[in-house]
Order: sequence, then structure tokens, then C-alpha cells
Amino acid sequence: MNLPPYPASSPARRKAVGIDLGTTFSAMSHVDETGKAQIIPNAESERITPSVILFDGSTAIVGSAAKQNAAAEPEKIVDFVKREMGKSKIEFNREFGDKLWSAEELSALILRKLKQDGEKYLGVPITDAVITVPAYFSDVERTATMHAGQLAGFEVLQILNEPTAAALAYGIDQHHGNETVFVFDLGGGTFDVTIMKISEHHIQMLGSNGDHRLGGKDWDDVIVNWVSDEFDRQFNENPLLDLHSYQDLYNRALIAKIQLSSRNSTTLVHSYAGYSLKLELTRDEFENRSRHLLEKAKAICEIAMAEAGLDWSHIDRILLTGGMTRMPAVREMIRQMSGRPVDEDLSPDEAVAMGAALQATLVLLGRENDTGERVISQETRGKLSTAEGDLVRVTNITTHTLGVVLWDDQAMEEYVFPMIKKSTPVPAAAENSFGTAKANMKNVVVRVVEGESTVPAECTPLGLCNVELPPYLPKGSPVQLTYRYDENQVLEVKVDAYGNQSVVKISRNLGLNEAEMEEATADLMRVNVE
Repeated sequence: MNLPPYPASSPARRKAVGIDLGTTFSAMSHVDETGKAQIIPNAESERITPSVILFDGSTAIVGSAAKQNAAAEPEKIVDFVKREMGKSKIEFNREFGDKLWSAEELSALILRKLKQDGEKYLGVPITDAVITVPAYFSDVERTATMHAGQLAGFEVLQILNEPTAAALAYGIDQHHGNETVFVFDLGGGTFDVTIMKISEHHIQMLGSNGDHRLGGKDWDDVIVNWVSDEFDRQFNENPLLDLHSYQDLYNRALIAKIQLSSRNSTTLVHSYAGYSLKLELTRDEFENRSRHLLEKAKAICEIAMAEAGLDWSHIDRILLTGGMTRMPAVREMIRQMSGRPVDEDLSPDEAVAMGAALQATLVLLGRENDTGERVISQETRGKLSTAEGDLVRVTNITTHTLGVVLWDDQAMEEYVFPMIKKSTPVPAAAENSFGTAKANMKNVVVRVVEGESTVPAECTPLGLCNVELPPYLPKGSPVQLTYRYDENQVLEVKVDAYGNQSVVKISRNLGLNEAEMEEATADLMRVNVE
């Protein structure tokens, strides 16, 4: 199908979408002519798309068809890619068709599926996207997500925190006056909690915490490991040693978990190595076996509240997003912890994508204000503006401290100095002057790190800046250091020493570099995505 061009009378018109690039499911939304966010169904008429890829020769099949074939052809399947974002090809890769695929490239295939299906459904090219990430994602994971969007053919307008997107979806359509909301986002592979202040014209992030390796898969693994242990105990065979057996058991565990959200018990049957095991699992037993996961989530909630300087009496509403929030034990834990009911108005699977679509439209409206061009309908503009005509503003905060490694002469050891502290509103900038550690230094190397510790080894290295120095400088000669953290929470560092400068956008020297991005773009063009 050939897509029709935009009318010649609207050469600047762009179509922007919001994408929830999830661990287990992804969704895409756009803002219609009335200013309302709408989910864009995929080619299979599904409102959410499984984040699963099946490689079949030069074709990458994405979505339900890939998920349904996971047990039959597990060696051709890739899933849970989101948990690997930001890793180098040495740390994570999958080999298909004589090519090593990085997490960015695999995610780009999922995004291409969404883009193709969306263009077919809407009948127009989709040019721009806001893509969401967990609020607790680090700089490298955000950069990798942006790379994935670019590889898929999008201009990535912004990388947006998932809880912020959910709060935006709620705030635009449903909020009543000024409210402080607690967003509890537990998806298939990641967990975030964020406290937001919502008013008519401003959605402001107050605090956040999370774990990007805690999600529904961990509850699935509880069932998988339980069945495996029972199988091993009864038959002295481990069903996890075979890839086909593992994938089949995982699928059964996922179904059992979903059933236990509406039933008090379920039955699991698994066959392997000529043996068959039948087990009954009650909701109470499942909740007891996975209680440690809930306790971990609860602790993260309490930390986020403490860091924001709030208690539960300050919270007006609790918003739930992510499929795991359907689990009764999760909702009961939140009720007991907060002492208040949860909001039922948002769709756990769709709210994040819808909020991202609203943010994408806000970005384009902001560009309209700068250029004077009008490419968004007046009705949409009115929906996303205050009574005075100002656009709704969204303010995020830093979720990690950004520091620099310095030398302590007295302690004779390195330490981390915080340049931009956690919970600082973004975009943010910080400037400071430091002295050289010794005389006659030929160059200064600035080591940029991320984390809350003052011990360099306990922080995550982000990258290096190297600047040459004039000869014969005494110890303590000044070096100017500037950190700039943009709305996508991607860091730029500038080092200035006696007129010599180094400016780098920190990407931790991981993931895909510029040359690899060009190669990946060419490789992806040769892949048919269905």
C-alpha cells in the first residue's frame, strides 16, 4: 500500500505519536482532531503488541504471531529486550542470519512494526514520536532508547518517563483541581513509583524511585522455578535445561499467573523427558511464594515518599499503570500501605502511550509557537492549553545524581563530587571550578559518574572528557566544569581549561556508536518486518 502525501497546502504538517515501548507489550497512540488521545491498533487489530520478535530468514515477525510460536521455535525468539537496553554488544547480543543484534536494533524492529501498522491505520506517514522509559532508567538506557527510535525511522521528540506520561494522560482528561498523585507503575519487566503534582497548567514530578529489573517476569519465574523444583524432586529431571521445555513452562506459568488474578486456584501440567507433572497452585500459595517481590516493591514506594519529603496524607490519588497492577495482592499491598483506594479510571496497558501522545503534541505545539506555523488543529490546541492560552507544562526531575570523580589530598583517595543532585528539575545545568591535582599536568581527564555514593567504585561510569593543559601549571590551577542535562535526561559535559575545551554528550561509551548506528540502519533496511 502506498501512503498518500500530505496536502500541498500543509507542507509543514507532521504526524506525531506516543509509544510505550514495554518489556512484554508495547502500545502506540496519537491525538485525534478533537485533541483526544487514541490508541492505534496494530495490523492484527490488537490495541497492544507483544514485544516479541521471531526471526524467519530475512523476515522479523513481531507481536502475537511471534509469541504464539515461542514454544515451537524458541531458538528464533527474542523477548524481554527492554531489560538489556544500553548494554554493549559484548554484554548482550543475539545472533540471527550471521548478524549480531544489539538491544537497540532489536527494539528498533518492534518500533518499526508499530510505525508500519500505525501508518497503514492512519493513512499518513508518521514522522515523530515521544517514546517512554521507566523513570529510573539511567542515561545510557535513555540514549539507547532514543537510538532505537531513530533506527526505526522516527524523529524522537523526547524520551519521557512512563509515570509522567500516565500522569499526563490522567491530568489532561480527568483531574479535578490541584492534586498530588502517586503513580505506581509495575509492568512486565520494570517497576517505577513517581509522585506528581498536577494542576490545570503544570504537571510536576516531585520524586521517583524504582527498579528496572523488577516486573511481572519475576512473578512468572517464581512459578517456573517452583514447578521445576517439583519436577526435579519427583523425577530427577530438570525441565529448564531444554530450551523448548523452558519456553513451554514459562508460557504455562504466565497463564497461571493471569488466572490467579481472577480465580482462587489453577492447575499446571508440564511434560518433559517422558514424564508428566500435574500441580495445583492456589492464589494464597502463589502470593506467599512471591511475597519477597511485593516487599521489595513496598520498600521502593516508601523510599520514594521519604525522598520527596511526603507522607501518605499528602497524596490525593493513586494511579496504577502496568499489567501487573491487576494482581489482587499488588492492589491490596498499595491499599494497606497508603490507607486509601486506588484509581480505576486509567487503563493500565494504555495510559502511558496515551500520555506520550499528548506530550508529543505539546512538543509540536511548542514548535508552532516558535515558528508561527499552524499544523495542529485549534480544537487540539484548546484541549492542551489553559484558559489563558498557555500550553500545559511538564517538569521532570533527575532520578540519579550526576557527579565527577575528584582527588582528596588529605584522605589520599578518590571521591565523587555531586554536580547535579537527584530530584533536580530538568533541564538542569551546573557549573563549578576545580584545581589540578598536581603541578605540570599535561592534560586533565574528567571522569563522569552516576549514582548516590561518594565512592567511585559504587557509581556507574558514564564517560570521560580529556583536555590538554598549557605547560608548567602549578598544582591547583583552575579547570572549569559544566554539566547540562536536557529534557531527555541525556548529559552533556563541557571542560574548559585556559581556552582549551572539550564538549561531549555522555553516552557511557556503550551501546551503538556513530559508525555502528550507520551500519545498523543499513542492516535494518534489509530486514522485512511483519
